[in-house]
Amino acid sequence: MDRYWSHVVNCSSCSKAVNSLKAFEVALQVISIATIGIVAIRQSLMSVVAKIFMVSLAVLCFIASRGLSHFIYKTFYFHDYNHALV
Repeated sequence: MDRYWSHVVNCSSCSKAVNSLKAFEVALQVISIATIGIVAIRQSLMSVVAKIFMVSLAVLCFIASRGLSHFIYKTFYFHDYNHALV
C-alpha cells in the first residue's frame, strides 16, 4: 500500500509532519558526525570520560536516526498489511 501518494501528498498536516521528521532525522545524523569529528580533532585535549560520552552520544544519535527513518517509512510511505494475520 503506497500511503505517500494516496494520502500524505494531499494532506497538509501529514506533509508538514513528514518534512519535520525528515529534518529532525538529518539533524540527528549531523550531530552524530559532528560529535565524532569533535572527538577526532580535540583528541588530546579531552578526558577519557568526555571521549566516551561524546562517542556514546554519536552512537545514540545514529541509532535514533535509523529508528526515526524506519518510523517515517512505515508511517508515511508504506505499511505492509497481511490479511491472514488479522
